[in-house]
Amino acid sequence: MKMTLLSSKGQVTIPKEMQLMLGIGHRSKLALYPQDNVLIIKPLRSSIVEQTAGSLKNHIPQGKVGIPFSKVLDETKKIAAKKLAKRK
Repeated sequence: MKMTLLSSKGQVTIPKEMQLMLGIGHRSKLALYPQDNVLIIKPLRSSIVEQTAGSLKNHIPQGKVGIPFSKVLDETKKIAAKKLAKRK
């Protein structure tokens, strides 16, 4: 259990290790649910785009950023097909 204080502005600081555990940070949207004298805080993920934003950045070669998604998808399919062919 961690303890935090309510500021004069009604703000609460969530400890960094809990932010990391929940995958939240500066300007993250959070849902607040009061339940039986307890406050439940849940991260809001409003769309699949927001949930996956940035997840491919380590898998895209430097010169490929800015290419239309259809071309990236076609190239990915070709690479996957080659890898599957090598397995057989």
